[in-house]
Formats: sequence, structure tokens, C-alpha cells
Amino acid sequence: MPTNFKSLINRILQDGHCLDGGILKVDRFINHQMDPYLMKQVAVEFMNRFAEARPTKILTVEASGIAPAVMLGYMMELPVVFAKKKKPSTMSDFYVAEARSFTKQKDFTLIISKEYLSADDRVLFVDDFLAFGNTGIGIMDLCHQAGAELVGMGFIIEKEFQGGRKVLTEAGIKHIESLAIIESLDNNQIKMKGVKVRKVNVYEEANRCLLCQDAPCTKACKTGDPARAIRAIRFDNHKPALRWVKDCTDGDLERAEQACIHYNWPIRIKEMLRSIHKDDVDDSHYPDLAIDFCGIRCENPFFLASSAVCTNYKMVARAFDAGWAGVFFKTICLQEIKEVSPRFDAMHNNATHGDFYGFRNMEQLSENPVEKDFCILHDLKKNYPSKVVVASIMGQTEEEWIKLAKMAEEAGCDAVELNFSCPQMKHEGMGSDVGQSPELVKTYTACVKNSVKIPVIPKMTPNITHIAEPAAACVEAGADAISAINTIKSVTMDADAEVAGQRTISGYSGRAVRPIALRYILELSELSKSSNINVQSSKLELSGIGGIETWRDALEFIQLGCSNVQVCTAVMQYGYRIIDDLILGLQRYMAKRGISELKELVGEQLPKFLKPDHLDRDTIIYPKFDKELCIGCGRCEVSCSDGGHQAIVFDHETRRPRLVGTKCVGCHLCRLVCPAGAIGVTKRISKSH
Repeated sequence: MPTNFKSLINRILQDGHCLDGGILKVDRFINHQMDPYLMKQVAVEFMNRFAEARPTKILTVEASGIAPAVMLGYMMELPVVFAKKKKPSTMSDFYVAEARSFTKQKDFTLIISKEYLSADDRVLFVDDFLAFGNTGIGIMDLCHQAGAELVGMGFIIEKEFQGGRKVLTEAGIKHIESLAIIESLDNNQIKMKGVKVRKVNVYEEANRCLLCQDAPCTKACKTGDPARAIRAIRFDNHKPALRWVKDCTDGDLERAEQACIHYNWPIRIKEMLRSIHKDDVDDSHYPDLAIDFCGIRCENPFFLASSAVCTNYKMVARAFDAGWAGVFFKTICLQEIKEVSPRFDAMHNNATHGDFYGFRNMEQLSENPVEKDFCILHDLKKNYPSKVVVASIMGQTEEEWIKLAKMAEEAGCDAVELNFSCPQMKHEGMGSDVGQSPELVKTYTACVKNSVKIPVIPKMTPNITHIAEPAAACVEAGADAISAINTIKSVTMDADAEVAGQRTISGYSGRAVRPIALRYILELSELSKSSNINVQSSKLELSGIGGIETWRDALEFIQLGCSNVQVCTAVMQYGYRIIDDLILGLQRYMAKRGISELKELVGEQLPKFLKPDHLDRDTIIYPKFDKELCIGCGRCEVSCSDGGHQAIVFDHETRRPRLVGTKCVGCHLCRLVCPAGAIGVTKRISKSH
């Protein structure tokens, strides 16, 4: 028997639904709403399997068999006839047979005009389902009446457990083909014959979710909030996700899935959520996330970064209401700011939309009048006294820096951030032009520090070779903390992002820059260790910025020395609501480790960082291949052969890789390119072992 048709099987497992009584619903793609591309694939498969039978006519039954039959007829250049279930008034001479519908549990007639079925025909019968074989027996009767030869029967789906194949075989049908065979539907679970069902990758599936506003899936579910559960998974909280669907039945989740408006195919909500194990961390013992930053008590470490995500009172108020601990308000200056259009561009994977890994912006500073911005900050602090309000400022002269800093203090701000880092300022002597000069940042930091009593936090530019030099100058001038990094100077080439046909260099952010940001945070954390930089402070406080989307991203910054993190691009993509999962994930992580105070995590990974010449070069970790997870794609061999050390042999018969230990250097390129997660690690051993 030929192997199962993979495209069809994947679609059945993805979009098929079981009903009580052994009924499989495939009305999303076969027998109500039809997928023409899949029907074409089905027709090609049938054509290949029945080519040697040399049929002269395709026969089917109305209505679900018509689509694949017509496609097959087109491919094989054969006429297609479908048996009617009711006699038209215009039909006078016909063959008739009786059959019973399993789905509808009633008898029906099959009628074909004698004009379209004769003794000269070699008939290939095609239908959507083979269950008990009743329809097939009826078709045999019609062919027998006409004297036609029935050369084969093809079914899109066969329910093997209902015995139809045996019935047809005993009746004399020698050639039966089924593209997908259902072994059982016990407990309303689809079990495919010859198919090892792999568990859905919950993160991969959650990443397909559109994160809808007023999500239709939740509105259809009623007993839970699957949209919130999926969002929890998307932002790295898969086990806690179950709390939002704990009362949902399979029927509830199926209704939610049916309501999914994904532009391609619905998210596999039930399969995804049912594959998650119960959380092993008690949520009643989650610790508090409060932490001190520059002597200011913060309810959690999550702040909005100075940017488009915080430009007016209503925006920041909504963010505070959502749970953000504070804001570095969009940078205020005394110059007139006029922005361009469009001002944003993004880097996507091939032809994808909505989810970008890199973000470029040409936006500058606040367009509001200076007095209006400080009035907003005053009102925010007045109405949200427990939240931390930081004014981000940028001057062009010492007088401007001092004036803006004093206005921030008078407005009641908790601290002032000095923006030495904006990469796209149209005015000279501002932004990253200043941030690259240790002398200038030291001068401006000192004049601000001597003018106000609130903490002063210079913001560093990454558009420099040695970020520690201007940072050290700021600390020597009395800075209370350093925030880093601002966006990285970049160029993108999308014509849609041109401004009146022209382009410019501007700032790059998003998750693509996180490793670069972490590198700078590491350098700043090690600032006090440097022997050639005079830094009086033994512990430099840091606010980390750059590509933070999930709590785990934030944790990386904290573990490298940040007691505060700022988020911008992720909010622009997904909204203020991500704060829910930032807080949830970090609390759960601390609870799991038994950590009661967030400050215990600050800088804890710093001792692990060594200079390259101090790393262990005498041991090796070999990759480990999991045959159960391996799908046989061969990506590991391709990468190892063309980009590694030719240490993997791919068996084309078994479609399995084999490691050549004598050539493997333990680089782990193979593990990183494996799309199935089938390559793990072994224990570290000596190279001389």
C-alpha cells in the first residue's frame, strides 16, 4: 500500500475535528469550505496511483466527491460523472442503486443517467470518505447494471476502524487507494495509521497568533480566555498560561479555534493548550518585584523607554494602569522638532507581516512645547505618586541643559535622563554627536548635577567603539546611573520607507540588537574594574535598554548588572499589555529559584565572563542526535558540510544523520540549525579522552 499523503495528513491533524460517534469533520477544507490547492494535490496523487488502471471515466457521488473528481478529470483529461441522490424531472432513463449514509444515518438512492455510463467505460470511482463501504457497494451496483468495468476506487480519507475496505475487497474491488487512513477516533482523538503524531511546538504555534484586539477566540470560548493564554505562551510563560483556560472544555477550545481569524489557517488552540503540563510553581508564593534604583523605590524594574511609546499624558497613564513601574518620558528639548513621514521601517522574515525582528526609526524628540511636556510630567507624578517619572532632556549648550533639568525638578520628576545618544538629530552638537565625546558628556553631566538634587542618568550611545570612556566621564562628573543603549545607526533599503524619494541613516532597535546591547551593558558593569579609567564609584547603577520583549530578555540585562530595564520597540509592536507577562515570568522565575528579592539577581552572571584567552580549550561537548525527534531534513549535514567541519554523514535511504566523532570539533552549528530540536548535547569531556 502506498504511503500516506503527508500534505493531507498534516491538514487533517491541523484542521480536522472529531464528533461523538466516530465522525470526523473536515468541512474546513474538503466537504464544505474547500481548499482548491489541496484538491489539486489530491488529484495529482490519485492520478499517480491509478495511471496504470487506464480509466476512461471518473465517477463520484454528489456533493463532496465532486471537487476532487473534477480536479482529477482535468489532470487525466477524462469526463467526470457524479451520481445524483434525487432524480431530476428531466431524467427519464437511468440506473438506480441504494446506499446508506453513515453520517446522516439514513438510506438514499444513487442515480446515473444511462446516457453517461455504459459498457464501454472503464470507471475510476473517487469520493471523500471510505467508512463502512456502503456508497462503494452502491457504485458497484450501478456499474454492474451498465456493464461498465470498475477499475479502482480512490478515497481521500479512510476510516479503517469501520471496515469499509474489507467490505469492498470481498465484493471484488481489487484496487483501492486511500490518501489518509484513520486508525481510530477513540476519545475524539485522531489517530492516523502509519503516522507518528508529533506534539505541536507551543511556542511556534503561539508565534503564529495575531494577538488580536478584542480577540474573537476568547469571545467564542466564553468559559475562559484562550487569547490571554496564547499571549502568555508567546511571551515565554507557557506553563502559567493554563490558568486562563483551566475551566475550558475541549468544545470550548474548539469553538475558540473555529473563531480564529488568522489570515492563513487557524491557530491550533486546543492541541496547543492541551499539550502543556500543569505548572509546577505555586503562584500563591510569588515574590514582590520591588527594587531600588538611584535611591528611588520602583514597584518593578519595567519602565517605558524615552520614545514614541510615551509622548502624552493619556498614553503614560494607560501604561501605569497596566502595571508599568515608571517612564523615561520622550526627550524634551528647546528646539523646534518637525518629524518626517514615513519615519519607521522594519526588517521581517521573507514576505511576513506584523512581526519584525529589527526596527528602524527616524524619529527625533518630543514635538510638544516644552511647557506642555513638563506640565504632563507634573500631572503624571501628582496622579501616580507611586510610579517613577523620569524626564529625558537634551540641550545644545550648558545653559539649555541646566534650564531643562531645573524644569524637570520643579515639575516633580523623580530623576532626569540626559540624552547623549539620539542617532538622527538634525541639529549639530546634540544627540550621539555629543555622546561620542567624553569631554562634552562630562561637562554637561557636571553642570546638570550641580544644578539639581534629583538623580542624573546620562544615556549612552552605542555608535562608538568604547562605550566605557564617555560613561566613565559621566560617572566622574557625578552621574547617579547610566542608561544604555540608544538605537544603533543603520540603513534599510525599503522603497516604501523613503521620505520624498530620499533616505538617511537612522536608529535600529528591536530584538535583533539585544546581543549588542548586552555587550555594552557588560562593558559598563565592568567599568569599575578597569585600571585605566578613573571611576570613584565602586558600584555603577545601570538601566538596560535594547531588544527586550520577554521577561527572560529582561532577566539577561538584570543578571549583567541592571537594576532597571526600559522597553520601547516591543511595546510599539504588541502594546502596553506585555507588562503582564514581563511581571508574571520574572516572578515565577524567582519563585522557582527561591529568590525573595530582585536585587539578588542583579549582576549574578558577571563572574562567568572571562577574557577569550582564559576560556577552557582542553575539553569538548559533542552533539547528541535524538532519532525520535529527527525528521530527516538533512539541514545539519548541509550546514556542517558547507559551514562546519564535514563531521556529519547523511544516509539518504534512512534519511538519518550520523556523527563522525573523529572530525567533530564540538562547534554545535548542527544543533543551532536543526528545525526540529532533535540535536542536544552530551557531557563535557577532555579532548584527549
